[in-house]
Amino acid sequence: SLVGSHVIILFQIMALTNDPLDLGVPTIDAKHSMNQQHGGVQFEGLLRAVLLFTIWTVQHSGMARPFIKERVWGKGSPSERGFYGIMTLAAWSALVFLWKPVQSYYVWDMWKTPLPRFVIGAGLILYAVVSMLSIMYLIPDHIFGVTARYNDPTRKKEVYYHYPYSMVRHPGSSGFLFFSWGFYVLSLSLNHAVFAAGWTVFIFIGTYLEEQGLREEFGTAYDDYARQVPPFCPKLGFFAGERPHPPKKDDDNDGYGSRGHARSPLLRS
Repeated sequence: SLVGSHVIILFQIMALTNDPLDLGVPTIDAKHSMNQQHGGVQFEGLLRAVLLFTIWTVQHSGMARPFIKERVWGKGSPSERGFYGIMTLAAWSALVFLWKPVQSYYVWDMWKTPLPRFVIGAGLILYAVVSMLSIMYLIPDHIFGVTARYNDPTRKKEVYYHYPYSMVRHPGSSGFLFFSWGFYVLSLSLNHAVFAAGWTVFIFIGTYLEEQGLREEFGTAYDDYARQVPPFCPKLGFFAGERPHPPKKDDDNDGYGSRGHARSPLLRS
């Protein structure tokens, strides 16, 4: 899953930039533009986008529901996270390789992007990449369940206040939001807008379901955390050094965070 995630992200970036190196990767925009009269909105492409994002949402959010995991795998199964990762890669690959442009008379040329738009779009994408990589490398259990203790149903859980969860409550979702809309800012393409809108709908559905589960699991402890940390956009104070703090310290915790994922040693003071 870890290796595959890097590969599919590279393919996704090449698709969003319309394959500037001509490697034959499927592209978000049509590779060659048509006359506007013959190249309006392609409803087949729009329906395909809806279908692909529906598959992604059902897989990614549906399989993450605790009652689904317990019903299919049982509590603490070591197979659950690996299978989830593989299915996530399959759904994401379908989104990349089965995409069909919604509009074919406008093709964004990355090399001709105006400088102001490039600076804004690239800034959004840079934040997104840092946010997503922070989860993958600082808290690998969050995605991949790489340690044996991840599958221990007796471990104690606590609300996680360390980076990147000290910045936003959903750093992965925040990253994908900024990532997709950053490419829209660069391109101003209808195809990129549909792509970003699809990610946005999925993220709002997924985070709503996740937060419902977290509030049921942690109660007022999660409410205290949510009052201090925004869901997707960091507070300006975060960049000035402000950090959220738990209402009280539990010296008996076992080093696991809000979702039961191991803290990275890099995050311990």
